[in-house]
Amino acid sequence: MMSSESDSVNICIKCKGARLLCGKSQCPILMKNSILKSTLTIDPKEIKSNQNIFGASPPAVFVGHVGYPRVNIGPLLPIGEYAVEKNTGFLDSPESWFGKPLEEIVKYRSGMVRSNFSIGVRYQDNIDKILGDLNRTNRKMLESTQELTMASNSVDTEAKLSHIRVSMRYDSSSAPNGPSGRAEKIDVIDNVKVLKPVDKVISDKDLKSSEAIYGYLYKSDDISTTSMQRLLSAGLLGVKKNRRLVPTRWAITAVDTIISKSVAKSIKHYPSIDKYYTFTNDYLDNHFIILFMPGPWAFEMNEHWHSESIWNQDIFGLYPTNIAEPVIVNDYELENGRKKYADNITGAYYAARKEIVEFLSKSRRQSRAIVFREIRGGYILPLGVWVIRETVRQALQNGWKGSNVIQHESLKDALQVINNRFKVPLKHWLKASKLVPYSKTQKRLDFWIKN
Repeated sequence: MMSSESDSVNICIKCKGARLLCGKSQCPILMKNSILKSTLTIDPKEIKSNQNIFGASPPAVFVGHVGYPRVNIGPLLPIGEYAVEKNTGFLDSPESWFGKPLEEIVKYRSGMVRSNFSIGVRYQDNIDKILGDLNRTNRKMLESTQELTMASNSVDTEAKLSHIRVSMRYDSSSAPNGPSGRAEKIDVIDNVKVLKPVDKVISDKDLKSSEAIYGYLYKSDDISTTSMQRLLSAGLLGVKKNRRLVPTRWAITAVDTIISKSVAKSIKHYPSIDKYYTFTNDYLDNHFIILFMPGPWAFEMNEHWHSESIWNQDIFGLYPTNIAEPVIVNDYELENGRKKYADNITGAYYAARKEIVEFLSKSRRQSRAIVFREIRGGYILPLGVWVIRETVRQALQNGWKGSNVIQHESLKDALQVINNRFKVPLKHWLKASKLVPYSKTQKRLDFWIKN
C-alpha cells in the first residue's frame, strides 16, 4: 500500500475520537459534545439518580471498549415518551433512519437509558467465577442482556439503575447514546421471539463467527445488519471456546468487513462494466460522489472534512496552522484486497465498501469504484458509520439508470462531476487519489487487442 500524504497532518480527522492520537486521555471534541445538554431532548429533571426503568428494549445493547478486556455492557431501555411504546424497534434501527433530520436521530437516542455493568469479555472463563457474588450478579445480568439481544421483537425489560448520568455521548462509529446508569439488576419480562437463523448460529458452537454472519444471517431477508452487529457484540457468535464480548464500535466494522470481503470474492468472476458512471447523493451535509470505472475490482474512498465540520474545528488548538491546501484522507485496495486496517478513513471505509460490492453483485458486474465524500458544516455531530452505509445504499438503489446517475464516455468527463458538485476543486481530489492515476496507467486487455 502506498502511504497517504495526509499521515502527518490533522490527527483529529484521522482519529475521529477513536484512537486518541493526540495523547489525551479522552477526546476533547467528543467530551465537549458529551456535556452539551442542549442536544439532550428529554428533561434531566425527569430522571432520578436511582430508579427502576421499565420499557420495551428495541432490542438494543451497547458494549463499551474502555478498560478492555473488562468492559461495560448492558441493554438500552426507553424512557420519557418512548417508555409507553410497545414497538420501539425504530430507536435502534439505522436502516430506517435515512432522510430523517439530525434532531430526530438525537431524539431517538436520548430517549433511551444505557444500563451498565462490568464483566470480562471472555465471560465463560473459569477465572471469572472466583470473583464472588458481584460477578455472579453480573453474569446473571449478562444472560438477560444476551437473551433480549437474540430477539426479533421489542422486549419488555426491567432494570434497577443507580448513579444515572444525564448526558449525550457521541462516537464516530456507533449511533449516539443518551443517559447511562449502573445496573444492579436486569430482568427480561417479555417472551423473546428468536428467528430460526439466529437460533441456528447461536446454538451451533462449532460455527465460526464469519461463517455465521455471511453463511446464515446475511442470507436471511429478516435479519438486518444492525441485528448481526448486536449478536456479535453480545458474544453470541463463534466457536464456543472463542466466544467473547465485542465492543460495539468494533462489531460494527467487523460485520461490514466480513460481508464485503465475502461478496467481493464473488464479483471477481463477473464481466466488467464498459463505461464510466457517477452516482450522487447527499444527507445531513454529507455529499457523496461514487465513481465506477471499467476494470477488475478495486475500491477507494476519499474524505474531506471542511473547517466548520465536527472533526476539523480548531477549537482546541490541535491542528496545524500552515496547511496550504485542503486535507483529503484516503484508503484503497486493488484486486487482492487490503492486508491492513483502513486507518485513515476507519469504519466508514468498510461501511461504504459493503454497499458497493452488494450493488455490483446484484448487477452481476465488477468494476473499479471510488467514493468521494465531502463533509460540510451542517454535520455538527458524529452519528456513526450508518450515515455512510445508508447514504451510499440510497445512492445506488435505483441501479445504473437512476435519476442521480450519469453515464460518461471517458474518465475525464466523469471527474468533472466533482467540479460541478463539490466545494473542494478537482485537482485536490486527484492529488489524494491513488486509484485514478493507477487506472490511467493500467491498460485493459481489450485496449491491446484493438491496437
